[in-house]
Amino acid sequence: MDTQTPEPPPEARLIREALRRARLSAREAARRAGISETRWRQIANGYQDVGRGVRVPTTGPAETLARMAQVAGVTADQLREAGRADAAEELAELERQAVAQPTGFASDPQIDAIATLLATLPPEAQDEVLRRVRGSTPAPAPSAQEADNARSRHRRAG
Repeated sequence: MDTQTPEPPPEARLIREALRRARLSAREAARRAGISETRWRQIANGYQDVGRGVRVPTTGPAETLARMAQVAGVTADQLREAGRADAAEELAELERQAVAQPTGFASDPQIDAIATLLATLPPEAQDEVLRRVRGSTPAPAPSAQEADNARSRHRRAG
């Protein structure tokens, strides 16, 4: 039984390191890239478990790798240097599409500043900020008296 763990390819090491620098979890990165967390980990680790301790080398398709690179902040040039010119071209195309579809706020310095600040927060904090901006703030926690009253009502009812 082969339990040897294959070495990750250069592009996988590149993505993993960029993700670490960005302080982004694999779960959040996968969500942003539109792939499963399992698939993200397979590509980023460079192998897939196939059972009974057997691991087979895995590389991502160019389009998937480009989406991963985009989320992690890896450039097309870095992908080329890692030997994935195909993914670099896909990434360049993703970037061209993003530029071709600017919003009305594409060059707003305030929005750029907020986006830069938001990117420095951990994923959970980013989610909290976005939730608050959308206006879905949580209900305030009940006071101790309200909590006691609720428990008393529950005991009488049950």
